Amino acid sequence: MKNLRLLQFFVFAIFMMSCDKDDNNDNIEPISGDPGIAANINGGSYSNYTFIDTIYQITLGTNGTTMSIDAGDINGDQITLFLNGTGGFEPGTVKNMGDLDSNNFTNFVNIRQLSSTQISYFSTSGNVTIIENRSHPTEAGTRLISGTFNISAESITDNHTTVMTGSFTELEYVD
Repeated sequence: MKNLRLLQFFVFAIFMMSCDKDDNNDNIEPISGDPGIAANINGGSYSNYTFIDTIYQITLGTNGTTMSIDAGDINGDQITLFLNGTGGFEPGTVKNMGDLDSNNFTNFVNIRQLSSTQISYFSTSGNVTIIENRSHPTEAGTRLISGTFNISAESITDNHTTVMTGSFTELEYVD
């Protein structure tokens, strides 16, 4: 009887772990067309670095006037795309870095290389283009947003520059 209970516990534990892994959107590793953020970052301390997120979070400001897309990869490196309300977040909207909206929010990107050099880069030019923003096909009140980015950024402390290009695909957020 003891072995049967142990076997039941073992089967239950495996079932719970497999459900958690399948149902947890925080473990997304994007492959072409799948949800996630992928970026190539070149120059400075990020020489020929490829960023693929393992977690992301989208935060909307009051009444949807801003959007912050925060992502981290398996190495602890992080990217924040902060987008102000100018033009909204509809397909075709281009968010130019440094543009200020009527609420004094500025579009910017922050790239943080925490895994080794502890350097942060802030956007100096470039843009984020919203390619798609649609209702989730099965989850009411949830949207899927996709876009591309091409950003130049500088570190504050040691004048390194870097360029980040890439995309985000079907990131979920609550509307």
